[in-house]
Amino acid sequence: MQSLHIFAINLDRAPDRWARLSAEIDRLGLTATRFPGVDAAQGAHPTFARYDEAASLRRRGVPLMPGELGTFASHFLLWEDIVRTNRPAVILEDDAGLQPRFKKAVDLAHQLLPIFGFLRLAALQQGRRPALVADLGEGFRLVRHNKGPGGTQAYALAPEGAKRLLRDCERWFEPVDDHLDAYWRHGQAALAIEPYQVSHDDHGQTYAQAQRAAKRTPGQWLRRKAHRRWDRLLAYSWLARHPLRDMQHRLQSQA
Repeated sequence: MQSLHIFAINLDRAPDRWARLSAEIDRLGLTATRFPGVDAAQGAHPTFARYDEAASLRRRGVPLMPGELGTFASHFLLWEDIVRTNRPAVILEDDAGLQPRFKKAVDLAHQLLPIFGFLRLAALQQGRRPALVADLGEGFRLVRHNKGPGGTQAYALAPEGAKRLLRDCERWFEPVDDHLDAYWRHGQAALAIEPYQVSHDDHGQTYAQAQRAAKRTPGQWLRRKAHRRWDRLLAYSWLARHPLRDMQHRLQSQA
């Protein structure tokens, strides 16, 4: 039996992506449920009422693009589903490319989710080298990022982790991957299982982002920079209060 339920977010107007991803999932001996993504090109969605454009302009200097709103809404609805059903899951986007040992990564996530609540299975960028939390065997390791690696192509989420993410997104003012990375606000550490067995593979087609972000004025650029520096101070404070040894102790106590 498959260890974790897998949801794959897919827009109705992108059946080719679902066909490709579902074929990859089948080849690995897994099954997934297609989750119809919120398509901002089809008009406003009720969840968009959470979007605070003034806060986005104040903190980022630019508004969220329609595609970013749709992406946030799609993940938000799945988080609500995980809480409502009390069932952990893996969430994929349809531009995910699955590597041969993806099933092993899912099995490891199933073991670790009751302890940590949230685990990245993919990243758009590595940034600084993450800190090692534990060797998981067979070449896999559990790591913690001090700066979020970005992307929402694949992650595993438990009900408790979903509750933390939901509590901190009453207002939307940033892309959903930035929200995932903001551990100092929602309290969900930026943990990941490496090496990543999921890559970003959109085959040159970008369905979600329908327009470019507007250019920032000098004043907006300065405000964005100030907010980013403040966030980094909050992040360092959170890391100091949640040392790696605490996570290692939690892992060992569950062994």
